[in-house]
Amino acid sequence: MALILFDLDGTIIDSTDYLLQALHLAVEDMPHIQEPSKETLQSAYGLTGSAFWAKVVPDASPQEITIIRRRRSEFLDQLVKGKDLLFPGVKETLQQLKEDGHTLSTASNCGTHYLDMILDSQGIRHYFSQPICLGTIHGEKKGEVLAANFERFGKSEAYLVGDRYSDIEAAKEHDIPVIYCTYGFGTDEEAAQADYRINRIDEVRSIIS
Repeated sequence: MALILFDLDGTIIDSTDYLLQALHLAVEDMPHIQEPSKETLQSAYGLTGSAFWAKVVPDASPQEITIIRRRRSEFLDQLVKGKDLLFPGVKETLQQLKEDGHTLSTASNCGTHYLDMILDSQGIRHYFSQPICLGTIHGEKKGEVLAANFERFGKSEAYLVGDRYSDIEAAKEHDIPVIYCTYGFGTDEEAAQADYRINRIDEVRSIIS
């Protein structure tokens, strides 16, 4: 049986509209900071820590970013309550993969608060075995998240499911195949470098089985 690692945004969820709203609320009293556009936010998916915030709010100081991050989390928690952020077929696919005997975990560049919020608000935590993210290990790049997963679960047959170059880069670093979600936020150039490409999440089963 395989170890299947899932990215979050652009792979199993799309939180863009709510995240954008939370960011706009977070900078509402900071008129010198331009509100990020939807395109800017989506282009920042896959970036880590300071690189993400430099892309999304380039005019913010380090102190302001700390405030924006805290506010963003607080607003987002409220905005996503009762909302379905999952791409079509995600719950069914996770359930089927788990029933098939595969081990499922997460491999996201996000922080622990965001990971917990997504897993709990979307009711999918129970599908994953000890889900982790970059914040869990206090790492700097996605390859470290993969390494932490391999320490826990082994690496004999592993796949990474994602939608950005950071996923492809991390998979290549560890010499495992990447399943690229064409419905996510990546580009055609990124997709061309993947081992597999899928148009729907349920196509993962046909690749792994």
